[in-house]
Amino acid sequence: MGRTVRRWVRIGLGVIADSRDIRRELKWHPHRLMTDRDRLLREEEGEARTLRHTALRRRRSGQPAAAVETYGQLVAARTRAWGADHPLVLDTRLALAGTRAEAGDGAGAARAYEQVLPDLARALGEEHPRVPWARRNSAYWRVRPGWTPPLPVRDELEGPVREAVVLRKEPDGFGALLRLARLRWNQGDEAGAVDAYEQLLAERVRVRGAGHHVVLLTRLTLAGTRARAGDGAGAAQAYERLFDDMVRVLGPRHRGTRWTRRQRDLWRGGAA
Repeated sequence: MGRTVRRWVRIGLGVIADSRDIRRELKWHPHRLMTDRDRLLREEEGEARTLRHTALRRRRSGQPAAAVETYGQLVAARTRAWGADHPLVLDTRLALAGTRAEAGDGAGAARAYEQVLPDLARALGEEHPRVPWARRNSAYWRVRPGWTPPLPVRDELEGPVREAVVLRKEPDGFGALLRLARLRWNQGDEAGAVDAYEQLLAERVRVRGAGHHVVLLTRLTLAGTRARAGDGAGAAQAYERLFDDMVRVLGPRHRGTRWTRRQRDLWRGGAA
């Protein structure tokens, strides 16, 4: 019991520290981190805020079937507030589709991705990363109508590398992106968290090179974040591409390599 209490105290202190740091970053460098979507999400209140928290609680506590209904209500509430083509409304529809898949309704998820695809292309443009997100998941879940996907545990965040050690050796902007990703995740903007991790990955590749172990572990984190954001097809592709690089750089017995192989096999073998 004592160990459990200490663990939750550490988690709580970490959340407080992250909140303090992100507030400082936003104050000093708002142009570098915040977008209009971030501000709207932070200021969201009333029915939409309540629905968002309820949907997140249900989805992340292993009740995706209950979360499906709540996400549907959240889509309606946000559409009334911001309009059908607002990026966060479209991201909420992506979250609803991903939650349908988590609930075992692969056919319903495929239909939901098909329905949101033309709206994404019209509102955001064909080159926006959400468009291939919807397209590949539509095809992915069409052949997995009754499969419930595996849910990656959150402990894989940044892999087995202790973040404090990594961040001490990186530019300040890297830590800001990592905290922004966590902030978006905690706010329920899973797709936005994927965006922040992609920015962090690009910066780490630029500074360290594509074969650095920290870059590989960031790719592992990004793959898991994609999976939990509902992008099952993107996660499957990411784990597939990452595994060979993990073996080459870290070796087959490394914890990150073994975790990547396990996730790759789970997502690849879903149709069975």
